[in-house]
Amino acid sequence: MNLDISKENFSAEQLFKIEAEFLIPVNYDPSNFQGFVSSMEKLLFSFIPKDILNDLNNQTSQESLKSTFLKIFQYLPIISHTEILNKVPFCFSFSILCLSDLMQGINKFNIDMLNKWLVPGKTIDISSHRSLQFKFKNFTNKSFYLSEYFINISSEKELNLIKKNLSSFINEIKLIILSVYHARQIISVNKLSNEQKSLMIKENLSSLLKNPLDKNCAFDQMGNFVLKLSEEKKLNEIQENLAFLMYKKPQTFDRDIFNSLHNKSLIFRGNFSTLRKPKHLSKILAYEYFFKKSIETLDANVTTKKRIVSIKLIRTTLIGNQKPVLGVLIVMNHLNENEYFERNYVLESITQIIKDFSYVNNSYMIDQKDDKSISFYLEIEKNNGNFSLSEIIELKKKLPDEFKEKMNNLINPIFLPRNEEEILRNIIVLSKQLKYVKDIPQIIISYEKQSSKEMFFFVILLRLVKDGIHSIKDLFSYSQTFLKFSLDESKVIGLLKNKYPKEVNIFRVSLPKTSFLRRDYSLDLRKARQSVVKELGKVIGEFRDFNGGMLSKQCEALESLKALMPNQKKSSEFLLENFFYSIRPGIMQSILEANILKKFFNMLVEVRKKNYEKNNFLIITEQESRHYFVMIKTNINKNKEDVILAINKLKFKSFELVSSSIDINDEKTLGYILIGNDQEKRDLLFQEIQKALLH
Repeated sequence: MNLDISKENFSAEQLFKIEAEFLIPVNYDPSNFQGFVSSMEKLLFSFIPKDILNDLNNQTSQESLKSTFLKIFQYLPIISHTEILNKVPFCFSFSILCLSDLMQGINKFNIDMLNKWLVPGKTIDISSHRSLQFKFKNFTNKSFYLSEYFINISSEKELNLIKKNLSSFINEIKLIILSVYHARQIISVNKLSNEQKSLMIKENLSSLLKNPLDKNCAFDQMGNFVLKLSEEKKLNEIQENLAFLMYKKPQTFDRDIFNSLHNKSLIFRGNFSTLRKPKHLSKILAYEYFFKKSIETLDANVTTKKRIVSIKLIRTTLIGNQKPVLGVLIVMNHLNENEYFERNYVLESITQIIKDFSYVNNSYMIDQKDDKSISFYLEIEKNNGNFSLSEIIELKKKLPDEFKEKMNNLINPIFLPRNEEEILRNIIVLSKQLKYVKDIPQIIISYEKQSSKEMFFFVILLRLVKDGIHSIKDLFSYSQTFLKFSLDESKVIGLLKNKYPKEVNIFRVSLPKTSFLRRDYSLDLRKARQSVVKELGKVIGEFRDFNGGMLSKQCEALESLKALMPNQKKSSEFLLENFFYSIRPGIMQSILEANILKKFFNMLVEVRKKNYEKNNFLIITEQESRHYFVMIKTNINKNKEDVILAINKLKFKSFELVSSSIDINDEKTLGYILIGNDQEKRDLLFQEIQKALLH
């Protein structure tokens, strides 16, 4: 920024001399024009912050003058108004100073805000206004915009509402102006991909062709121009040229950006905004706005719906507290109507990547007004010191995948009346199991439902009633179990050897579901049921789990597999469980030896780490004794479907070929184990897989 002023003739007023950024109209009286500029200059000088003026008068060098003058940028936008009187009618002046760069459309926004929001529910009387785009004569690198509005107040009601709303109204305008500036800066930086910029530009060009046009707006005049020339069938060429211009001049980006950001800024009202600086709030709004625009456009241009996650990490401090905090902004698209996401999901995801941090109380904000996307914001702080650069990089790299895994569907309550016929059939089956006096109780346990905090299981218990035996209700009363017990029915249904009553007890038990939430916040029903089995054993003693034999075998096999890999991280353990339960036929989960499953899983981990080369798929194979392993990774769903279809046509025997299929975000893995020593079958399997992938 060039400074051209001699210290001998210096005064603060001289530094704030301005000149219009446009030429005097032809045949226009120069003195009138200069009078207008001079009046705007006086208006500007009247609300320059006093500490800047005082500092300027104390400077002794051009360099110090320059650095002091530049402090004005810290205050922008500056909003000022004349005195609000205590009686009506009266008129007051409302003025706004801001950078003119990237502020296309601000005058219309200012008038709209004053009309609609200064006195909510009533259009106010703006009797006159004036504005000027200018530069400082001695600082010509930046362009500014100054506007003044004269507002008439005619009633006591208007006066009271203005007194009540004016302070928050000014803060709201500052926040939106800063947000628009940041949003348009985002579009102009080189860090954005060309694809993102191109898609967003195309979207805005499309809006020019569809939306009603206002001939007073330069953006809309360009739309009129496009419409006329499109009749000459040159629309594609025109769009390319205009896209280039919009790319170079991001201030034209989005005709409705002010109104859009105003709607979003409403979520920052209240205590949240009082503890955070306007510039920080504006960055949140700007990035949220940009991410939503980008997601909408990308989502519309992708035929197959995919999860899109955009993240911005913002370092900041809270007002009155200099301890650094890290803001985490997440914007994701919806893939179906019932999806939901919670604060705990965000914190749990961060915990998987970094440690030793705390959540900043009352920093969680959610915006779910948009039916296409959902956005969240929260802040975390390091328990000791500040977040390192490596931690920030890890969060940027890994958080999107963590969030993709945790996005859930809203669980609706299940309405399922009790099936008396099925219950009677189960009672008959269990009754037939009690043939001898020494037979232990027989139990059928079924999952029933879940609430926001608990899981419920339905239990049918059949036992022989002998001397000194307690009722089921008493057994639960005397125990220290964490299960909640609710008895539906207890009755005798027959006699064994005409002496020992066969008693059926139908009841429900519930338990907290927190312990059974997996890493992706799905419920581990098997684990919860095993917990119920174990706890029932403590309450009623030894019994036979009639419908849980296979489940017990599966759990034992999984534990044996985990025992072979004791140093697994939580993320790997989660993948291991998904892998284990993906094995088909299901019975092979229990039949295959743990060391074979371990090798199969290690191949899955290995192929996930490898990068694609020429093709969009990878294949690795291994042989070990009677087992031939194949593991495939691809990012195209059709590839996977083609392989499955091709292998099914080979008609291997059900216990001869074992498969595993897992989809992790956009990557699909498919594995096979061929059991046996037949080399021809091994070659055939590999050839058919290759043929399907290369087809």
